[in-house]
Amino acid sequence: MYLSPGRTLGVLALFFCLPIVGVAQPVSELPIDPIYLWDEKPLVSPDREHIKDQRVYAVDNPAMIPYWPEADKANGTAVVIFPGGGYVRLAINHEGHDIAKWFAARGVAAFVVKYRMQEYGFPAPLLDGLRAVRQVRKHADEWGIDPAKVGVIGFSAGGHLAASVATRSDFTFALDDPLGDISAHPDFAILGYPVIALYGPDAHAGSRKALFGEHPEPNKLHENSLQYQVKANIPPVFMLHGIGDQSVPVGNSLAFFAEVQKHNKQSELHIYQTGIHGVGMIQGQGSVSEWPGALEWWLKQNNWIQ
Repeated sequence: MYLSPGRTLGVLALFFCLPIVGVAQPVSELPIDPIYLWDEKPLVSPDREHIKDQRVYAVDNPAMIPYWPEADKANGTAVVIFPGGGYVRLAINHEGHDIAKWFAARGVAAFVVKYRMQEYGFPAPLLDGLRAVRQVRKHADEWGIDPAKVGVIGFSAGGHLAASVATRSDFTFALDDPLGDISAHPDFAILGYPVIALYGPDAHAGSRKALFGEHPEPNKLHENSLQYQVKANIPPVFMLHGIGDQSVPVGNSLAFFAEVQKHNKQSELHIYQTGIHGVGMIQGQGSVSEWPGALEWWLKQNNWIQ
């Protein structure tokens, strides 16, 4: 079980002490255990999930791990976090737990998502991403979250998933989601060196294979190359990428942002002089290590944090 640092002192607090204007107040204890996304279904058994080299593999029972801010810092904003790993594994520490701690320290409730990957293929990751946003909004009142301040953040392939949620929140599949009446459209999206293209010169072949196998249908690749999915309702987007990234070329972010800026002027793209992929919150890597500061200013400018 993962515990957020804020819960060490705050786990006994059942209620926020001070009212927040426009934010429903919690009425029950905040959960500290992983929250299963599809809680109306029986758990898959045997569960193949395991950890190797600090990465999570073979998720069968998708869940989100909550990190709560201290009660006196909570501002009603929430963020759903998708670690990267090419839809093969999850870099859950530096692109998950470290990110969640950063947000919680700034008053934001954060949820690190373990989503299904290559063992299931498309559309399982997207369905898990949409369900995670719906779960947060379903419990907004009891968790002290403003349902109009729920964002997503993802890195690399997790950035592809976050961008998918931001652009395809109306996606449906053969089986109806019992929470389908709850909006899965995020209020903001943060994309770190994201996979965007699944075909063409900037395509990420590993993510494509994990999602669609060796012989994908061309129309599926087009639908999931997300520069083609940006519509007028795209939420504000913050993006960062290294200009020399060899794993996911910077052209992914450039193509996506070229479409975003047509519709949403609250958005920003930060290109850094680095070839590092998977930087997360790692310090000492030059200017790219300063991206969290730029993000913090953007979040403040748009009133998602104080």
